[in-house]
Amino acid sequence: MSRQLTSDGALGQFANRLLTIELPELPDAVRADTVTFVCRRANQMPSPLRIGLVLICAGVGLAQRAAGLDRTTRLLQGSRLPLLGELPRMVRSLAFAYIWETWPDTSPSGAMSVTERGSAA
Repeated sequence: MSRQLTSDGALGQFANRLLTIELPELPDAVRADTVTFVCRRANQMPSPLRIGLVLICAGVGLAQRAAGLDRTTRLLQGSRLPLLGELPRMVRSLAFAYIWETWPDTSPSGAMSVTERGSAA
């Protein structure tokens, strides 16, 4: 497992910040579960894809240190550049599917209903 693809690595930091921006009312515990899920799935990618993702995340990690987490996330959030634009799309795809499969009553802003946790069968 690459350090870049862990919850506290570049991918996890990016996913956490992206979800904070796009789903501002999502509870911290749910966001942490979702980031862990995204990172776990990223580590299960086939080797050639995972190598590419590690390289992209290494660059993202450098940008996070140089420009800051918020600036890097906002830049990538709207990016249409090949490869770099795929990172936020991958995170959104995995995260949104996990959130709405596990907690189907989640609002578009991330607010949770008062019902119990759903099943991610």
